[in-house]
Amino acid sequence: MRTRWLIGARAMVVATAFQIASSAAAGNLDRPPGAVGDLTLETKNVVIEDGTEVEVEAGHLLVPENRSRQHSPPISIPFYRLRATGERPASPIFLLAGGPGSSWIDRFENEENFAEVQFYRSLADVVLFDQRGGGHSNPTMSCEEQDRLPLDRPLDRRQRAAKLQQMSARCRQHWIDAGVDLTGYTTTENVADVLALRTALGYEKMTLVGGSYGSHLALALMRTAPEAIDRVVLYGVEGVDHTWDDPAGRLAAYERIAGAIETSAELGSDVPEIGLVGILEEVIDRLEQEPVAVSVGDGDQQQQVIVDAELVRLLAGFQAGRFSRPNAWPEFLLDLYGGDYSFLARGAMALRRLELDDPMHYMMDCASGVSAERAERFRRDPARGVLGDVNFEYEELCRAWKAPDLGSEFRSAVVSDVPTLVVHGTWDTSTPIENAREVVSTLSHGHLLEVIGGNHGALYNLFERWPPVYDRLGAFLRGEPVRFPSSVTLPRPKLSPRQGD
Repeated sequence: MRTRWLIGARAMVVATAFQIASSAAAGNLDRPPGAVGDLTLETKNVVIEDGTEVEVEAGHLLVPENRSRQHSPPISIPFYRLRATGERPASPIFLLAGGPGSSWIDRFENEENFAEVQFYRSLADVVLFDQRGGGHSNPTMSCEEQDRLPLDRPLDRRQRAAKLQQMSARCRQHWIDAGVDLTGYTTTENVADVLALRTALGYEKMTLVGGSYGSHLALALMRTAPEAIDRVVLYGVEGVDHTWDDPAGRLAAYERIAGAIETSAELGSDVPEIGLVGILEEVIDRLEQEPVAVSVGDGDQQQQVIVDAELVRLLAGFQAGRFSRPNAWPEFLLDLYGGDYSFLARGAMALRRLELDDPMHYMMDCASGVSAERAERFRRDPARGVLGDVNFEYEELCRAWKAPDLGSEFRSAVVSDVPTLVVHGTWDTSTPIENAREVVSTLSHGHLLEVIGGNHGALYNLFERWPPVYDRLGAFLRGEPVRFPSSVTLPRPKLSPRQGD
């Protein structure tokens, strides 16, 4: 999934815990020493999770916290550079993390991501970094605010919104009082950071590889400084006007995933004629008429939890399209259809615990915002009848964070002739395939490779399941002529027969 807005369902169901940074609790702001433009660089060994040691050039670049203000204090952008291992290296590859604010420096220690970097390194120098306000940058920020909603009543949207707004306002003020200029944490400042890092490292041109928010940042870079960019690879595409979620696109992705399950030998016979999306609609209907009280816990520790239609909407896509747990989504829905609300009740408990993501995350997304036309279309989308208000956090919390609006020009379509490969999965429930089709339509040298059955990490799906990707992607990154197909169909995830059947 796109890493973003980890509140409620996404925070409590996807994550098992959320740790609050000690610096936030203490309220300390430890500014990096030095002046804007300072670059530090040293050689260090990094240990990958499988025990492999790799030598990297590790450094920090000091940039202004807010370039629109004179004498803005410096903040630190940490980075790794890995020199190319192949002969005649291509343009350096800059890796743009999602989130916003996910840490490429942390990801580098993961075996899968390390293997990805090693592949790119065979072609060119590789630069990975943490964006301002996230990862190992300085300062980093988090919110210690927490609250709860009552278990013995249905989820109240207005009450939930009010509490989250209050929590957001307190966290925002905390960091303003600590001396952070939150208005500097926007995608346009991220763009300037990447360009500053390219210059500081002595590169004339660079290649960008970005997924999810990283694709949002890459597209903004393509518009701002096309002369600095050799070529681009995007996946899990979030265009410049795609920060808000598309209800119809998400529901269409669910329907494609459902179609594969409904025609499978393992589970097809278990799905009623109305189909998996039909189950969602029927259960929502059922609970709209009469919410249900469910006991959760053991022995004397049991609690009564109210499950209702809003809860179903919030958890409608739980684990949908996950390769690692392909049975999770259909079995969740089939249980609901049979009247088993136990998992839903546990989700209800989790959703009553309210926590916030980090300030950088909100400021970036709220500043990017959405066009008035798109916002209105999403508000009128019939898919909301099944999915509810998928943009609840944007609509409600951005009021509290008061991010500067990057404006309609920022959100207008990116027109570019930079060679661009767009890889996108048809099972992507976070940034649906419609995003990619829209983005590539204004890229004169863009090519869309649709990964049939691919999810939000469609490029990684190809690395794992389509061996030709290495030779073809390598040729593209070297600037050689190469033809990509318009689509690649992945093997379906291996489902298991329903237990007890």
